[in-house]
Amino acid sequence: MSEKELNIISFSNRESGCKRLLKRFVGFHWDHYAGDPAYIPLLDYEYLGFRLLGVIGFFEPRNLFFSHAEMVFFLALRNGEILGRCNAFVNHNHNTYWQDKVGFFGQFEAIRDVEVAEALLDAASAWLKDQGMETIRGPQNLPVNEATPGCMTSGFDSRPVMYYHFNKPYYADLIQECGFEPVKRIFSWEIRVQNPMEDKLERIAQRLMDRPGVRIEVWNERPLKVRKQEMFDIYNDAWGDNWGFVPFTREEFDKVIEDLLFVMDKRLFVFVYIDNEPAAFFGGVLNIAERMHPAKWCRRCEMLRAGWALLTKKRAAGFRLGYLGVKKKFRRLGLAGLMIWKQKQYAQAAGYEYCDVGWVLEDNRLTISLVELMKAEPSKEYTIFEKSLI
Repeated sequence: MSEKELNIISFSNRESGCKRLLKRFVGFHWDHYAGDPAYIPLLDYEYLGFRLLGVIGFFEPRNLFFSHAEMVFFLALRNGEILGRCNAFVNHNHNTYWQDKVGFFGQFEAIRDVEVAEALLDAASAWLKDQGMETIRGPQNLPVNEATPGCMTSGFDSRPVMYYHFNKPYYADLIQECGFEPVKRIFSWEIRVQNPMEDKLERIAQRLMDRPGVRIEVWNERPLKVRKQEMFDIYNDAWGDNWGFVPFTREEFDKVIEDLLFVMDKRLFVFVYIDNEPAAFFGGVLNIAERMHPAKWCRRCEMLRAGWALLTKKRAAGFRLGYLGVKKKFRRLGLAGLMIWKQKQYAQAAGYEYCDVGWVLEDNRLTISLVELMKAEPSKEYTIFEKSLI
């Protein structure tokens, strides 16, 4: 091997002795984004875990995701220096649900070098093809169903928001130069909460509130166990035909709710019942990303960042609307408008400045028209890419 030859190392999170490589995989972002004020990373232990705190990392084999998925990790090195990384995985629940053979790549990071990107994505493609996959799609970061899928292609100067990943502006070009094609775009918007209530929302809400059998509640009006069951049933029903959706298992969904409790303002969660049947929910969580800037004097003091974010979470100026669902049989009744009206009443009284509405597929005209009604400003755009493996 020549001094300048690029080397691709592959390893699994299930292999003993690979923890050091996994730490290098996760830690690459610190040097890669050094000096970039727009980059607000997740905590490293969210990926690697922290047993003393009972945190199970996204990449740990004991994570519930790996009960139905296989993953391999890739590092691109030259002279021992990491130049890029990505993983590849097969989500068996996805392929069972959609009856297809799609594999994914994620956690893609690389210097601006087509050779590096191509070597990583070729390695991911080869591994997925060996697993019997016919298509590679991505980037899809973990956790699936929570992290916004795709590569950021617009909004690089926008506000950081929880689970919206940030990437270098040249990534989309690199991925396309490796033979991938755009397959779907995903949008987000920012809404000024203190803008006057929209007249149309008032009319929608009043019409529905006058309808017999319609009742609206907030989180604390029922026990946690009941809320978990209601949300699980509504979510999997509501999102079942959404492009790329993968149903949660009950254990995965319960874990998501338990994690949300740390960043939840419970009055931002609204539930609608029709004739006593749970019909829809709509929820927002505090945007603690704005409280997670690494300290200049200790950028990798992860416990300090986590503690500061949780201790000061109530100072967050805004929240993320990322948790919603309307059962199919109750669609087109205007329930989303009713829930937004109820939530906005509280958010205005509580003094919130903004909310983020996101992870909206480009062809979801119903949601886009609702967002436009609220005079939202475009915030971020993500693009998902695909490449055939046959």
